[in-house]
Amino acid sequence: MRRLLDITLSRRTVKTILLSLLALFLAGMAGVFFGVDYLSRDLPSLDALQSIEPSVKTVIFAADGDTLREFYTENRTIVPINRIPVHLQQAVVSIEDRRFYDHYGIDLRRLMGIIWINLTTRSSEGASTITQQAARNLFPKLLPSQKLVTRKFREWIVAVQMESIYTKDEILAMYLNQIYLGKGTYGVQAAARTFFGKDVWDLGIEETTMLAGMIQLPERYSPFNHLDRAYKRRATVLETMVQAGRLTRAEAETIGQTEVHPVLGSGPDVSSGFAAYFVEEVRKHLESEYGAEMLYRDGLRVWTTLVPRYQVWMEDALEKHLVAEETKRKYEMTRAVYDSLTAIGERPESLDYLQGAALLEDVRTGAILGMVGGRSFDDYKWNMSTQATRQPGSIFKPLVYLTALQHGYQASSILVDSPFMIDTGVSLWRPKNFSGRFQGPMTLRYALSRSVNAPTAKLYLDFGLAPLLENARILGFTSKLPRVPSLFLGAGEVTLKEVVGAYSVFANHGVAVQQHLITRIESADGEVLFENRIQQREALDPAEAYLMTDLMHTTLVEGTGRSAHWRGFTKTGAGKTGTTNDNTNAWFCGFTPSFCGGVWVGFDKASPMGRGATGSRMALPIWTGFMGKIADEKGEEPFVRPPGILERTVCLETGMLATSGCDSVRVEVFLPSSYPQTVCDIHGGQLHDFQGVDRGFQTLDQDDDEF
Repeated sequence: MRRLLDITLSRRTVKTILLSLLALFLAGMAGVFFGVDYLSRDLPSLDALQSIEPSVKTVIFAADGDTLREFYTENRTIVPINRIPVHLQQAVVSIEDRRFYDHYGIDLRRLMGIIWINLTTRSSEGASTITQQAARNLFPKLLPSQKLVTRKFREWIVAVQMESIYTKDEILAMYLNQIYLGKGTYGVQAAARTFFGKDVWDLGIEETTMLAGMIQLPERYSPFNHLDRAYKRRATVLETMVQAGRLTRAEAETIGQTEVHPVLGSGPDVSSGFAAYFVEEVRKHLESEYGAEMLYRDGLRVWTTLVPRYQVWMEDALEKHLVAEETKRKYEMTRAVYDSLTAIGERPESLDYLQGAALLEDVRTGAILGMVGGRSFDDYKWNMSTQATRQPGSIFKPLVYLTALQHGYQASSILVDSPFMIDTGVSLWRPKNFSGRFQGPMTLRYALSRSVNAPTAKLYLDFGLAPLLENARILGFTSKLPRVPSLFLGAGEVTLKEVVGAYSVFANHGVAVQQHLITRIESADGEVLFENRIQQREALDPAEAYLMTDLMHTTLVEGTGRSAHWRGFTKTGAGKTGTTNDNTNAWFCGFTPSFCGGVWVGFDKASPMGRGATGSRMALPIWTGFMGKIADEKGEEPFVRPPGILERTVCLETGMLATSGCDSVRVEVFLPSSYPQTVCDIHGGQLHDFQGVDRGFQTLDQDDDEF
């Protein structure tokens, strides 16, 4: 017999009690095991916990390093713990989890105290540690914020697992990079940029303590919304730091008397319309190449080719001129009317106000330096510089004249401007001039610079469509072009991007360069994913490119583009206007030795713009508005003449070598394989001195084509 608590028990009874206690213990352990197993269902695995990577944003940079745009599901910039000020770490630990460095994910001492307070008072305080909060923030779907006992147990399980995998500093870094701090910001770096306009490592202690106070209720303690509450909450943070031994009372009082100055709007403006069409092209490329997950969650660093000041000049020039044209032409629907209707909830179903697009390229590298795809990205997402195909009209003629030069024509060749007809097999085509008149014989240079239709169309009778289509392919046109004679006058449809790319070949000595918007892409951790390498190919003979440049230089100084000078473009350049039937599309594309810019103006749905709405009237002023500034900034640049180009003085009436009797002459340039060798047989006299005076062309009247 044995005595237990002065009670005499039999050996059998003692054995029964011990077995019962063992059974209860085992049942309890089994209950705990199965309870933990039940509560752990759908919780992240250990492997998932070992590779926690909060979503980070993709940042798009301009060529000068300025931030263009940021894409994210959560506005967050990850920073390592050694970049986060120690006083911010101390402030957060003091106010959120004072025993953070002493517990193992669950603070039992604090938990028991909170339970007692909740049972004995009406207070309902929380007991979540920083580790538990980090777990809840990292896995919001698995650990929802509802105040349920099961959720709290699940949270404890994840917290303990995290403590077994990560160090305290690693957990604190996760927490500080994950927490929501209001105004769409996640993590202390994004919050520092948004609320104070600084990087987190540049914050003073008066700011970090205010930031720490915002964690509990970000909107309530936001310095933007309630600065007085933010100060009171900061005082609470400072008091906890004193109690935790992080600050002396005197230090806390000094900090508490220091003002902070929130910088409203310093965070990224993701709704900004600046360079919106350019950024959208970049975004679509990134999503296509790397997927939405990497773009919006994993984060990329993307350096682009866009030059912000060029973009500003382009947007300003386009909008200023189109507003002036809308006013002058008294259109019923203007952008201003459209915006006013939208503001009162009566947005029109279609985009009926005048549109425009512009594109700027570095001719040597193919970098797209500026892009305007329309007047308002919010109104219309369709990019009219890269996606919209329009009839090019006379902007296509340089390809025709390039083909002519390759088939033995010369700048001084005499073409005849007269009525004629072509049987296309389907109908009879009678090309007409813009002026409605025919001028008779003229040089090839004159016909191109004045954009005369009839002599251009007649070239079809000489060499046909095949070589023209081949040149279009060589110069980079990928749009399907119609196999009809009217292609010589710009039938079919092309994009502004194609036109600018083709003209850039003329400017770049016949070398075609792959157009691009992105120079470098890195992952969030700095791995280089892409780095652009300039891709070039020889498209034209340099002499052919130079001669076409020289011909289009005449267009700019004497022909349909001659108003460029008094509109503000005063440097050396070349270009061509374009206007389609009924003035539905107006174009201008021009270049310097360094830059090529193109402009298109018209309505979204092809409609006449009205009387006189030509390329020189509607598009050229926009081009001069930005290219004039760009060229002035760059300085005077000559077009470099390649070896072999010949000069001869020619008679403008016959196209032959001029004599002393010729009264209309010009020093003309020729390809080394094609130049006149016959002396003018009409005017008589001796062979003209090569250095004779070039008296140029006669003055145009107002009926000249496209002017």
